Amino acid sequence: MAEEIQIKKLRSFFDEEGELFETLRSDDNLYGGRFGQNLISIVKPGIIKGFHKHERQVEYTTCVKGNILYIAVTETPKVPIIQKFIVGEENRVLIRTPPGIWHGFKALEREAVVLYTMDKPYDPKNTDTADKNPLSFGDIWNI
Repeated sequence: MAEEIQIKKLRSFFDEEGELFETLRSDDNLYGGRFGQNLISIVKPGIIKGFHKHERQVEYTTCVKGNILYIAVTETPKVPIIQKFIVGEENRVLIRTPPGIWHGFKALEREAVVLYTMDKPYDPKNTDTADKNPLSFGDIWNI
């Protein structure tokens, strides 16, 4: 059985200057202790981004501005397990996606800024990524 998605609720601090929140810490229970690289995606509303899975990489994802619909799909012999999460200003969480789980996101009502941390750096000679049509599991992209 494959590992499951893990969620970390993020704590925001507000003052007259704005908002502060931390995402991933080296002492988090869900952190595996390996750092590869950080990536940032700026996504236009309604665009489905990066529906894929990794065979060896762990991905930690949060939305730092705006909101996204994050979808994770675990294939099983019978029926796929589909998980949906609103991530961003409405719900400050960090999602840990282990290898073998299809995942991607869609920006909601406005442009979104998404931060993800990989536990291994990207290697163009061995991408460790399988892509899939975002509608392969049906029209799952509605809240």
